[in-house]
Amino acid sequence: MVAKADVQKFFKAYEKIYNDAIAGNVDMDDFGAMYSTGFVSVTPAGVITGENGPQFKDVMKNGFEAYRAMGSKTMTCKDVSVMAIDEDRCVAKVEWSGEYERKDRSPVTIDFEVDYLVERRDGSLKVFGWIAGDEQAEFKKHGLL
Repeated sequence: MVAKADVQKFFKAYEKIYNDAIAGNVDMDDFGAMYSTGFVSVTPAGVITGENGPQFKDVMKNGFEAYRAMGSKTMTCKDVSVMAIDEDRCVAKVEWSGEYERKDRSPVTIDFEVDYLVERRDGSLKVFGWIAGDEQAEFKKHGLL
């Protein structure tokens, strides 16, 4: 089974790479290494499948630039719970807390959860999917968009 401690350690590393990306100081290969060869994204906007490669890294890089422009400062992994799927796969429910700065410079904190599909591949943990809520609606609700 995928150990909870290993998944927690993985998401602490993910948090660091994410925050480095928000700050504009990340090699997108490091970020791409957190993901499996293919993935599925499930949000209120729809279901998207993709492959981990140059296009994915470009999309993610653009996403981090958009988050930065919107006022994203840091993301903190507050908690991780794990539900096993099989020997090498699990669902990790990750509680995040995001710190943002509105255009008027007032701070705002947004707490949210994302369910990640995680697998052990070639000896390392990798994300192969995620299920998330309506991020854009939250940003609008808190005056970031």
